[in-house]
Amino acid sequence: MRTRWAIVAKLLAQRIAHGEYPVGTVMPNEVDLAEQIGVSRSTVRAALNELQQSGMISRRRNAGTRVESLHPLRGPGSYNQTLATIEDVAQYGAQTDRQIQEIADDVTDVTLAALLNCPPGQAWLRVSSLRSSPNASAPPLCWTDVYVAPMFAPIVRERVADYPGLISTLIEDFAGHRTAEIRQTITATGVPKRRAGPLKAKLGAHALEITRCYLDAKDRVFIVSRSIHPADRFSYDSRLKRQVAPNGVYAPGPPPKRLAG
Repeated sequence: MRTRWAIVAKLLAQRIAHGEYPVGTVMPNEVDLAEQIGVSRSTVRAALNELQQSGMISRRRNAGTRVESLHPLRGPGSYNQTLATIEDVAQYGAQTDRQIQEIADDVTDVTLAALLNCPPGQAWLRVSSLRSSPNASAPPLCWTDVYVAPMFAPIVRERVADYPGLISTLIEDFAGHRTAEIRQTITATGVPKRRAGPLKAKLGAHALEITRCYLDAKDRVFIVSRSIHPADRFSYDSRLKRQVAPNGVYAPGPPPKRLAG
């Protein structure tokens, strides 16, 4: 028997496919959709999450739900992420579930200290977890190790188990310390041996390794996260626009290079 949110997801997908919500337009909000269909807002939210994972829609805080495709682009259990702001990263935490696997203090060696931009010998709190989609039957989306600077370790250790959002928003909510910038690196890799079992993935299978450094207003790194995403469960979208000069004219690119010979 199909769950109610799955039925709503199919209904909304049919509306998109039939052009009721054209590609590029913003869909009605969760409250309006719930009223139109006659279901709860939580059911609509779960259905929209399923459509987002399939690539048919994208969702951004304060920007609504945008139709991206008439048909699914990815299979069930995958996740599509469109990032343009720090708030978009926080939205990922709100739309996925965290299952904590381990909380420990890691004393930095030379390699870890270089990653965390700190001296060797410091003790940073590490929170290791699996992230999953609302679809309970789907395999985990990723394994994430989050390293927290010593000054925020006590508050994170105390509250993280009951906090649904990202650790960066936890620190902002309870310590008032805001993220001013996130520096992100994406690397092609394979699923490592120690993560293959928890991720329910094949050893060495294609994966994305995403490292994010969270900096405050004084340019200090206070959180570093490193995630392993099996390639068939995650995609990353970005939109690039040509820079426009103050006079409204597109800024010219660099002059073309002449090929030797």
